[in-house]
Amino acid sequence: MTTHMIGTLMECKPTEYTDKKTDKTIYGTELTVMFQGVDEEGYKKISVETVGTDEEYYDTLKDKIGSIVALPYLIKIDQYGVKAYPDRSMPVLTLEKNPLDYSKFERKPKTAAK
Repeated sequence: MTTHMIGTLMECKPTEYTDKKTDKTIYGTELTVMFQGVDEEGYKKISVETVGTDEEYYDTLKDKIGSIVALPYLIKIDQYGVKAYPDRSMPVLTLEKNPLDYSKFERKPKTAAK
């Protein structure tokens, strides 16, 4: 199943590490995405996720910091649990506005204790 992580791109950082088994250098991109929502009572809830992707994402997204993006993810379920991987078959979308805009929701008033 493919799903999307939607939020504001806060950082796009090139990364590299050396595989200890093969001694090969692997390049990638680390993306920091922030999502602003509200909880059940209407209070602001901010989530920040850092995700690792391929090095090709860096050139595509380095100029998109501050934009709303939709990162495609492939979800796989196996005997070890649920795993998410960047879906390389789909493009990263840059959106004009957040389709999950929670700013219109108001806080629910607290009910008086009885």
